[in-house]
Amino acid sequence: MTLLPAEPQQEPGNNSGERTSLVPAAASLRWFDAAGLESGDLLFLAILVVAGMWIWVRDTAWLAATDETLPILAAFPLFVWLGAPWRIRADSFSLPTVPAAVAIGLALLGWALDVTLLLATAWTFALWLWIKARVAGEVHLRHRLAMLPLLAFPWVSLDLAPVGWWFRLSAAWVVDHAYGVLGYSVVREGTNLLISGIPIDVAAPCSGMNSLQAILLGGLVLTWLEFGRSRLFWWLVASLPLLAWVANTLRVCTIVALAVGLGPDAARGSLHQIGGWLVVLLVCCGWLFTAKWVAGKRSSAPSAGL
Repeated sequence: MTLLPAEPQQEPGNNSGERTSLVPAAASLRWFDAAGLESGDLLFLAILVVAGMWIWVRDTAWLAATDETLPILAAFPLFVWLGAPWRIRADSFSLPTVPAAVAIGLALLGWALDVTLLLATAWTFALWLWIKARVAGEVHLRHRLAMLPLLAFPWVSLDLAPVGWWFRLSAAWVVDHAYGVLGYSVVREGTNLLISGIPIDVAAPCSGMNSLQAILLGGLVLTWLEFGRSRLFWWLVASLPLLAWVANTLRVCTIVALAVGLGPDAARGSLHQIGGWLVVLLVCCGWLFTAKWVAGKRSSAPSAGL
């Protein structure tokens, strides 16, 4: 006899739809029950595993900055943990034909165009079809977690090079105007700056592309834990790219400040890396604090009378 984990307790009703944290309980460590898996399930999951490994290794250019891109390895384990417990339905294995065909079409299109994002989207969509058909529980909440498997693939580093260029250019523009207001002599040409005679190049590593996916991943997890049941959830998720841009721009400004104030040598090496990540951490904390403040204001606001 197999003992199934107890059904997750539904939190008390929240008519306002405001913040309700979703911190996994200790009981969710009993995260998976495989008793209901059939041969079709095992075959389908095996195909997903092989396909996922192929997407990872088909282009290893993202490994050039492993210290910043490796956090995405945590995406899928976080998805499994936050979505627990996973209990298989008693139904027979079957997937809807049309959505499955869409997933296959996306995969073929991604393979033909050599676009990792399309391949990752097809993989995530196929996984979601299986979860929706075979896993019992609150499907609408797991739907909000579906971006985590998508973020488990390095498509940001591989596909979003143009975005990285605009991140660099906009950061250089902000530095140009900020130091101009402060009275410094600034000359800018594209991403190259000359501030009071000090040459500064907002180079490709300053694009933020290597850390962007880690920021999106961390922001999504924090949003889920704090606002998983809130109506604010999707609004906060939509704000994550802006958060990443702000964090990267302030990181560039901090590094430039080190170069101007302490000399170019001070802005290199470990201080460059540590200072940059410290700025990113502070921006993320500020974003979370602001989101919680807005949610608190919304929940405390009196409802309109009839």
